[in-house]
Amino acid sequence: MVQVELGESELEELSGCCKGISGLVDWLDSLDRRPGLQELDEHLRDLPVNVEELRKHLGYAENGYQRNVLKMTEHYELVAICWKPGQSTPIHDHHGSDCAFLIVDGVSTETIYILNAKGMAEASGERRYECGEVCASAEQDIHRVTNREDGALINLHVYTPPLSGFGIYQPAE
Repeated sequence: MVQVELGESELEELSGCCKGISGLVDWLDSLDRRPGLQELDEHLRDLPVNVEELRKHLGYAENGYQRNVLKMTEHYELVAICWKPGQSTPIHDHHGSDCAFLIVDGVSTETIYILNAKGMAEASGERRYECGEVCASAEQDIHRVTNREDGALINLHVYTPPLSGFGIYQPAE
């Protein structure tokens, strides 16, 4: 995984070209608390995103995936995560943070896991999210996000509060 933080001037430039992201940042900044998953779902669901402008500010890692941090405050972290075909996250949780994300470009596959008696992750479900759909994950949920398609994948994530750590799990054999 590679992490890159956008500078303030880059975020201003992006916000000027992408009113959906600008409006999302304005709403998030107006809160003096951690927004809930239902609120995030409502604000992300029909969010207009200028994908062409967003792409100009993002990068992709050769291995793993790339977290492009757009903005972070004490209450939230806004991240555009990019995957090339075949890339995925490790099996993980969000230790202390809820997360909701909008599929901005491509198709995202989320695999849900439960822990077996040995503490190993066993897949318990899977869902494909098409462009425009929202996935919400509570802090204790264990999952993996994968790009199984031929094209690039961009998801716009909001972590509340900012992601400060996460557990990584080994798959059951």
